[in-house]
Amino acid sequence: MDVKKEDDLLEETLSISETDYAQAYRFLLAAYEKEPGGFGPQTLYFLACLAGGAGMQDAALSWLRTAIEKNGWWYRPEVLVDDDLAQLEGSPEFLALKARSDARYADAVSAAKSVFSWNGKTADYLFLAVHGNTQNAQTARTDWAPILAGDDHWQLETIQSAEPDGYGTFRWSYDDTSFLPVANALDAMQGEGYDKIACGGFSAGCDMLLRAIAFTPARCDLLILQSPWLPVLQAHKEAILQALRQKDIALRIFCGADDEDCLPLAQALSAAAYQAGLDAALTVQENCRHQFPETPCALNDLPLSENPA
Repeated sequence: MDVKKEDDLLEETLSISETDYAQAYRFLLAAYEKEPGGFGPQTLYFLACLAGGAGMQDAALSWLRTAIEKNGWWYRPEVLVDDDLAQLEGSPEFLALKARSDARYADAVSAAKSVFSWNGKTADYLFLAVHGNTQNAQTARTDWAPILAGDDHWQLETIQSAEPDGYGTFRWSYDDTSFLPVANALDAMQGEGYDKIACGGFSAGCDMLLRAIAFTPARCDLLILQSPWLPVLQAHKEAILQALRQKDIALRIFCGADDEDCLPLAQALSAAAYQAGLDAALTVQENCRHQFPETPCALNDLPLSENPA
């Protein structure tokens, strides 16, 4: 299954689960049964948690058995310590599965490193896409490619975190070091002859971009933040605004109208940027949760004071 379709399906499942775990479980199970081989670790984790939260402990254990024992997947240790799975904690099989998953996670951590996809300049403009948590570089490439609308003036590249999140996915930490691969990638591009550099981040990737801009010499011409999760904003708002102003960076923020966690942060950043007189705009996407819209805005259609295309 297409990654975006799976992510959107999980967002819809989350929406249903807010009022009825059992209904959410049946909804996701019905989708899974149509294409069992098309779903990844996150879907099976959702099924396990929904089953556990709905009192179906045998089903919850079965989903974890399929994911960890049959498929060879693993999860970050913390996510298997969940209220929805609490009834499994006394199960010897659950403990054995968790131990196996934890060991695989430790192996992944020891081998992981950040990955910057750039191998040379192939276009006039560069777009750097930064994934969110429980995602990877390919997710970012898939999510952001539509915004370029096939314009061959743009070269799309990605930076992948060095922190494993789960099998095949990665995450960012909100600290003094996790964002550095993003900053280093941007800094390395400054002397490569691009006419314009734009960056797009999703969720936690937005926080990493703002940290890179605020705390290092890294710069770009345009920042596009989709569904921004921004812990950095609370303590470093002024540093962010100052960096955007000094580096003359245009800011475009997009967030779903139904994204209860991120919309207040998007609005706060937008309001602060507006009050500071920066080149910034917020677009609230109707009928959208924590996700990209079905039809994202094309980069060349953004209301930029100096359009880079």
